[in-house]
Amino acid sequence: MNVIPSSPQRAASSATVDDYRTNKLFRHMTRAEVESLGAQIEHLRYGKGEMIIQRRDEDGGIYLLLDGVLLANLYARSGREVGYRRILPGGYFGEIAAIDGLPRSVNIVALEDVRLVRLPQRLVLRLFEESPRFMRALLEDMASLTRALTDRLFELTAVSVACRVDIELLRMATAAEGDGETAVIHPCPTHAELAVLVGSQREPVTRELNRLASLNIVRQSGRTLKVLDMAALADEVERIGGEL
Repeated sequence: MNVIPSSPQRAASSATVDDYRTNKLFRHMTRAEVESLGAQIEHLRYGKGEMIIQRRDEDGGIYLLLDGVLLANLYARSGREVGYRRILPGGYFGEIAAIDGLPRSVNIVALEDVRLVRLPQRLVLRLFEESPRFMRALLEDMASLTRALTDRLFELTAVSVACRVDIELLRMATAAEGDGETAVIHPCPTHAELAVLVGSQREPVTRELNRLASLNIVRQSGRTLKVLDMAALADEVERIGGEL
């Protein structure tokens, strides 16, 4: 991925309170509590390919994603890109540095044009002290993230590339809107982006997607991938050796 170096944070046009009050970080807070934060948060925009934060940055703010898709990644000295997770609208990032006060642990890169709000460090620290509802959501999400990263570590060490692709697609399909039998993933990551997420190269990812298409399990058109049979995709994960 071609990454544009970090640029100064740029203010976006004013957003309505509903833009950020529905973020999952605020799910246990009252509307009045969330609205009281409005004057203290920053509205930001970044373009596709821009780096929002960089590993080792010293900034304790928490960012909430309103529009677009982000990738948490790192680069090895060889140049190889390692992807940790995609962040979709309604998600957030920056909580780890906000909690321990240490520099950022990963890069956050915009996969498309994005719109965010930032809770400055001073506001975050006040919420830590004064808002049990805020802390409840944060702790729940930290537990969920720990479980997800444990699963990914297992997959990278014990599961084939094809199976990792199927598991990742099943995760995305489960998170997407659907009827439980089918699902639409949009925007779907490119084959190269999916390879970064599953710790592989683009070619084996393409082979597996083509195989799933030949089985009428998925169908892709541009940046939209439709899972035609969720049960069949789950069966493929089981058949080729993965764990749900």
